[in-house]
Parts: sequence; structure tokens; C-alpha cells
Amino acid sequence: MNYQQVNEIDTITFMDGALFKAAKDGDTEVLFKEYKGGLDQLVDGQQNTALHVYSAAGGRKVITKFVRLFHRFVPRTRLKREVSISYLEQLLESCSSLLLQANAQGEIPLHVAARHGHADIVKFLIKRSKEQRHGDLELEQMVRMRNKDQNTALHMAAENGHLHVSLILLKEDPSLLSSVNAGGETPLYLAARSRRDDLVSGILNSTTEPGALVGPRGRTILHAAVLAEARGTVKIISERKKHLIKEGDEDGRTPLHYAAHHGYTWVAIALLENDTSAAYLTDKERGMSPLHMAAWQGHTYLMKCIIDYCPGCIGIVDKRGWNFLHFTVVTLRPGEFYRCFLNKSKIPDLSKFTESLLDIKDVDGITPLHVSRYGSIAFKTSEYPLGFLSSIWDENSSLNSEKKKKIDEVLKEIGDIEVAGIPVHDNFRVNIEKNDASSSKAKETLERVRETRLLVAILIATVTFTAAFTIPGGFKSETGTAILSSNSAFQVFVITNSFSFVFSLSAVFIHYFVVYRREFDELNLLDMADLLTVIAMTTMVIAFSTGLYAVLAASSSSLAVAACFIGITFFLIVILTLRIQISPWIAFPTQNFISCHKVLELTSMHEGVRGHVINNLIRMCNDLEYLMVHTSDYLLGMVSPCEFLQAVMNSGVKLFRLEVQSEPVQFMSWLRRTLKNSSRIIHKCFQVLIKFS
Repeated sequence: MNYQQVNEIDTITFMDGALFKAAKDGDTEVLFKEYKGGLDQLVDGQQNTALHVYSAAGGRKVITKFVRLFHRFVPRTRLKREVSISYLEQLLESCSSLLLQANAQGEIPLHVAARHGHADIVKFLIKRSKEQRHGDLELEQMVRMRNKDQNTALHMAAENGHLHVSLILLKEDPSLLSSVNAGGETPLYLAARSRRDDLVSGILNSTTEPGALVGPRGRTILHAAVLAEARGTVKIISERKKHLIKEGDEDGRTPLHYAAHHGYTWVAIALLENDTSAAYLTDKERGMSPLHMAAWQGHTYLMKCIIDYCPGCIGIVDKRGWNFLHFTVVTLRPGEFYRCFLNKSKIPDLSKFTESLLDIKDVDGITPLHVSRYGSIAFKTSEYPLGFLSSIWDENSSLNSEKKKKIDEVLKEIGDIEVAGIPVHDNFRVNIEKNDASSSKAKETLERVRETRLLVAILIATVTFTAAFTIPGGFKSETGTAILSSNSAFQVFVITNSFSFVFSLSAVFIHYFVVYRREFDELNLLDMADLLTVIAMTTMVIAFSTGLYAVLAASSSSLAVAACFIGITFFLIVILTLRIQISPWIAFPTQNFISCHKVLELTSMHEGVRGHVINNLIRMCNDLEYLMVHTSDYLLGMVSPCEFLQAVMNSGVKLFRLEVQSEPVQFMSWLRRTLKNSSRIIHKCFQVLIKFS
């Protein structure tokens, strides 16, 4: 028994399951047998008529037979939609008003067919509209009708990537390309934003209307493609409409500005390959160039690409007088900053230009070096080659309270900025009080550590000095020489004890000398003192063991060997302590590591991101000897384990460091699935180091 609900006011009948299926499949026998009223009153819950439903479905499912070339040529079946023109004609003959009847979203059947890409239905609806009494007027009315979002049928076809349908509609009314919806978007703008390369190319071939190229807020279709990180679409548009590369929106930002801010490296390269002059353009609000915007987001590789294409843009300053280094010293780690822009041995030409920019003052007299000394973002000299900062620093680079206050104001101002919904780098959102407190606490901690290490060095020097004059075995009374001087173990004792004394005394001297050095040399010198102290400890243990062996070997060789083994346990304890407390990769050069969050900076957060992550990971690993990856739940959920480790396996990486930030149980489950899914991993000749943080 069919269910019918009759609205007493509008006399609307809602479709039940049988009527809806008949309308969708084009079953006229069931439809007209079960329902005797006017078809304009038969709707579903969204006010869709039978013509809406059929336009969305695209016809009745038809089973077709075909033979696969694999699996022993077993015949398979495939379902296909087949449009019934006779069914459409019967619907409109029964109720011609269905052609322009809108549903709850204000969509007529043409909208629905265009959205789903059913070209045959679109052709029929257009043809039927022409056959009406006022054919031309009715056709014009139908193709230009808008839904509640002010989208025409062409908008819906373009946004969903249906090229054939779009060309059919354009043939009937070319002016549709310039129509805008409620968001100020043209059909071509929607196609570009939706990454529809073939559709954008096809429409550009059929039109030259300037109005079709614009979008909301003064943006163009190239802006839309860039913001969607549609590299192929960007390439098509920039080649055919080259003038759009330098076209700014209402804020004066070109597509290259947005590519730089979002970190879309390959998109930026596609733009620069067609017109490098865009790198010299600045926006209206702050006078920022694309290089500035890449710098304030910390996109290192993108900055280098812009500089490679346009070396002359390095010296551009914004309205405040900041060059790109003012931003770079905030967003990059010191080691990365040095390696990418100041390493004279690897990039001599670039380092000359960038080093000269370190002293360029802004309108308040602040240089990049001033910014680099500020708070928690201050340069850490231990990450630079010894003496590097000494060679570039001068007395004018010191920070007074006025400059600190000004830098804090500027950083806070920049930290509140968002471009296209993406905020600037987190390093700009700093708190000066927190920085000062952290800095004071760090200095106090450093002083306590220095005092402790100085005490250790003095103790070692005292012990070894005493051992030198109370040597094992004693002296000959006649000559005053050592009795065991010809003993090999005794000779090792003398040499290692001497080394221990010299190294520990050198460490004491450095601790004394560091008081008179400037702040940026202090950490380097203390690191050297620590190294000397560790060597002194090692040689002292060796001297202790060999001294006992020399004394005991003659009377009890087993006791002498046991004493040596007891001394060796010191090294076992050291190794165990390092494995537990200290990162086992501390000896590897940090400039050869790349963190996975840097790979993600070159991607966007929409569909297709997994491929971008893997491709960028392989590309960025090709020149690395070591790979450091910080995993997270987000990364593990976005890239499959098999793809991730195979990307590493196919690169030139020799050592793979994996620092796990997720729960150990969750990570081990992830790793277990990886090993199960990819047995090839065991054939890769690299070491995997795992640390749970």
C-alpha cells in the first residue's frame, strides 16, 4: 500500500519508495500507474520533481557484458546508465512546467543535470526549451536561471569538472562565463579552484572575455588555482594568460605572494618560469614581496627558488624597511639559517649578498642581527661554526631596552596577521616577559652547570697531579727513578695520567677565561671545556687500571686482570647512560637532517596531499645522508606506513632516525603493519634508530 501525505494548502504529494525508484529509473509504467495527479505536485523531501530525480540519476542502470584479460578470462558484468529520451518526453508532455520548476535549493532540472555531468539530458532540456512557444526567450531564461547561491547551470558544471556539459551551455549562451554567483565567483574561477585542468584549458580555448577571469576580492582565476595548489591548472593559466601572473587582488597580492605564503614551492616555480618580474612586486598593506612572505613563514626551499630565479629581489624592503633576513632570523633555526644563506664554502655568491644585508637598518634602526638576538628566538652560537658570529658582530649590534621593546611590538603585530586564513609562523607570536624570564632562568642554569663542571675538572687535575708523584711501585733509592719504568702497563699509566692532567687543567683554564669573553663565544668555549673534561675522565680511568695492573701483575696476574675489568665497567656505564639519557644521534651533523614537518610545509591540506608528501619526501631525501623524522599521530594517519618507509628506502639515506612522538603502543602497531605489508624493508642497508620522546 502506497504512502501519501497530502498537504491541505499546497496539495503536494511526497514520493514513496516505489515512486522514487520509478522516477529515478525512468519507469513510466509504474510512475503513471501508481500516481494519477499532476507531476508538478509529486516531489521528494527536497522538493525535487520526477524530472529532478531522473536528471540526477542520469538514466536507468543497464548491465553490459565484457571479458577481462586477467583472472582466466572470466566474464564480468558492469553497470551503465542509459538515458531514455522517450521517458523525458513523456514527463514534459504530461507537465511542461517541470522544465523550469525549482526544488528547495532553487535548482531547476538543468542545474541538477549539469552538476552530475549528464550531457545527454542537458542537450534534451535545451532542445525542449527551444521548442516552446517563445523558444529563444525560454532558453535564455532557463540557462541563466540561478539557485539560492546564485549559481547558474554553468557554475555547477564547471565546479564539478564536466567539460562536455560546460561547452554545451557555453555554445547556447557565451555570456554565462562572466556571470558571478553570490560569492563573486565566475564559472571559470570555480573550475580553477576545483583543480579541473582539462576544463580550464577547454574553456580558455573557447573564450577571451576578461570578465570570465575575475573572482571575489579582486582575485583572478590564477589566484584561485594557486590557493588550491593546482600546479597543472597554474601552468595552463600562466602560459595562456601570462598577464595574470602580475595581477594583484584588492590587497595588491599577486598569485606568487599566495604561493610564497602557503609554501607551494612547485606552484611558485611554475609562475616564475613564465614571468620572473612578479617576484619584484609588493603588496599594498605592508609593501611585502613574495620573498618576504616566504621568509615570514620559514619556507627555506621556496626562498632559495625565488632567489635563484630573481637574485635582484634579495634587497627589496617593506614599508618598515625590513628585508627578508629580518623575517628569516625569526622563522629559521640558526643552523638552518647559516647553512642556507651564509655558508661561504658552499654558497659563496649568495652569502656575500646576504651577509651584507645583516647590517641593513629599518626605519627604527633595527637590523636583522638585532632581531636575531631577541628573546627565545636568539641565535645560539653552538649551532654555528666556531668564530662565525665573532666575524660578523660589532658593537652597534647590541640590543638596548628601546630596541627590544620595538622588536617586541613588531613581532606581536606580525604575529596577528593572517593571509588567506593562514597565520604567519608561530615564532612571531612571542611574549617578551616570557622570553626575558626564560633567558634569566637559562643564564642561572648555565652558571650552576658551569660551576659543577669546573669543580669536576679541578678534582681530576688534583688527582692526576698527586698520582704523578706517588707513582705505582715506588722509586729506586739510589737514583730516584721509577722501579717499574720498563713495565709496559706502567708506561701506559704515565702517558694517560699526563693526558688527563693536561686536559683537565685546560678545561679549568677555559672556565676561567670564559668570564672575559663576549656572550656569543661563551657556549662554544664551554662545549670545548666539556669535551676536554670527558677526555680527562677517560684517560684517568685508563691510568687507574694500568697503574693497578703494573703493581699487581708480578704477584697475581688474575687479580691484575680483574682490576682492569673493574676499570672497564666505567665505559659500560657511560654507554648505558648515553643510551638512556642522551640522544644517540648527537654526533651526526644536524645540517644533514630533515624533519618531516618541513616536508609538510611544501604540501596543502586538501585532497591528494598524500602523494605530495611522498613525492616531496623522496625529492628532499636525495641529497641527504641522514634522515631524521619526528612522527606524530597526524602524520601516521595521513601517509601509509608502506609508502612512507618505501620512500625512505628508495632514497639515498644511509641512516634513518625515527623519533616517535606518539604513544609507543600505537607506534609499534604502526611499525608491525609496515613490516607485514612490505618485506622489502629488510633488504635496505640502513640503520633504523628509534627513540620514544
